[in-house]
Amino acid sequence: MNHEFLWGVATSSHQIEGGNVHNDWWAWELDGRIDGGVRSGQAADHWNRMREDLLLAKSLGLNTYRFSFEWSRFEPEEGAWSEQAVEWYSNLLSTCEELGLLPMATLHHFTTPKWLSERGGFASDESAPAFAAFTKRIAKAFGARIPLWCTINEPIVLMSGAYLGRFMPPGEHRPREASKCCYNLLRAHVLAYDILKKDITHRTGPFREHPLMVGFAHNFLVFKPERKTHLLERLLAKIFNSRYNNAWLKAVNGERQAFGVPGVFRSPKQLMSARGRRTFDFIGVNYYTKAYVQWRPRTQSKERDPNTPIGLSFARRKESASDLGWAIYPKGFGLVLESLRKYRSPIYVTENGIADSHDAKRADYLRLHIEKLANAVDSGLDIRGYYHWSLIDNFEWIKGFGPRFGLFSVNYVTFERSERPSANIYRTIVNHHAGRKPSRDVLSLTEA
Repeated sequence: MNHEFLWGVATSSHQIEGGNVHNDWWAWELDGRIDGGVRSGQAADHWNRMREDLLLAKSLGLNTYRFSFEWSRFEPEEGAWSEQAVEWYSNLLSTCEELGLLPMATLHHFTTPKWLSERGGFASDESAPAFAAFTKRIAKAFGARIPLWCTINEPIVLMSGAYLGRFMPPGEHRPREASKCCYNLLRAHVLAYDILKKDITHRTGPFREHPLMVGFAHNFLVFKPERKTHLLERLLAKIFNSRYNNAWLKAVNGERQAFGVPGVFRSPKQLMSARGRRTFDFIGVNYYTKAYVQWRPRTQSKERDPNTPIGLSFARRKESASDLGWAIYPKGFGLVLESLRKYRSPIYVTENGIADSHDAKRADYLRLHIEKLANAVDSGLDIRGYYHWSLIDNFEWIKGFGPRFGLFSVNYVTFERSERPSANIYRTIVNHHAGRKPSRDVLSLTEA
């Protein structure tokens, strides 16, 4: 059955809802681990402005919306279950149904209930069964109404930030836990995949005819050597591409699991329940930028792990970059999409966007990346949707409220939303295609 191309936006619970006081990030914020010592607090107050925000999405002509369930709202204490959370997310889905926004739900977007994080989070053997139990209850409550599911958002980023790079809780360099985390994240994904496919036996609502599909959202970087003539940096770039970009894909494709990085952390034991079978129906692509691999960089940076002689930078001095210093590199987007051809799988672009507080670069970022998307579609790749990150400004993890990714700005004093000029560029692109796949004329739709 043919379905229209999905044009949407993506968000995540902790970054916009506010008041998520029972997860590991809230505890980390209280410890002063966020730049400037800020705390998420009310975030963008989406908890009280959900309908207003979804109306903004609809005003862009979109036909889909990606959000995440906040595990700690449903289960603030182990075994507890919040009917208030069930009611709120049910209202979110009802609003999506009313506005014609097909929901893509993410089960885990970086935040873990505090009660589980205190036992080791995803480095603990308790994590996967706990996540499976959560998935089962979510499937029972909402499964009939949701056609698209991401089990885990950016599992390799989660592992790296927690136990190698120290930019996510618990923020410690613990290679043994990094290895355990890879194993348990894969196990959690496999258990969740099987539960969703088995337990969702009937469908209701306006999106019931859309195929039930379960995947994940995986962050991709195009790794390059800082110095083209440096043989070790060239080798490291290949290793990073193999482990960071491809290890998760191979694991969920049923191939031999090889998460470890020589000299950094050991590969965990094989999860046999994942071997020999595919545990995804689509690949979710999160793409923002590229990374330069450096051997023994001369200057210290937050992107360098002090325990290894390897560093990463995300732009050279003269490259056009976002407010986060991430190079604008649409060519890499095309390279990432092409690299997935061998999997012969449906693809959704689950995140793509830019931190740009002055809205000076976002319009061209949109045009150039969607042009690469159109080229990939024309080449025969089965790409079924594009989700821009993000609908509104949000709490950008360790960077706090500084980075502005939203098509709509948020005044963090009044919580007023204001449309940025680039939002109209996206609106024009979306309305031009009207549910059709992206076409190469995107650059000519609006003035550059």
